[in-house]
Amino acid sequence: MELVLVVTFAGLIGAAIRYVVPGRDRHGLGLMPSVGVAVGSLAFVVVVWAGLAPRSVWTWLITLGLTLAVTLWLALWLPKKRDGDDEEMFTRLTDTKAQAASPAGAVPATTP
Repeated sequence: MELVLVVTFAGLIGAAIRYVVPGRDRHGLGLMPSVGVAVGSLAFVVVVWAGLAPRSVWTWLITLGLTLAVTLWLALWLPKKRDGDDEEMFTRLTDTKAQAASPAGAVPATTP
């Protein structure tokens, strides 16, 4: 029964973070709630396996705190990463020197 509550609260935390943190136009609608549910469920199971009681306040604080921290970090990191990758791709695609040296229509390869 507690796992159902964890999934519900973790999904609500993810949905709230999606609408509170700026940059939501750079990731999908269901990403933050999904990450919240996944992290919350995994954290709950690990904490219970570690020996804490499912109804202990520490189990809930650790589980929901970890859910909040991971989802918030992802919501802040992902838009910056996407903006940087988009800028790099735009620069690569509009580089006239590389396009003049490559065959017509070919996109220059990048190294990871």
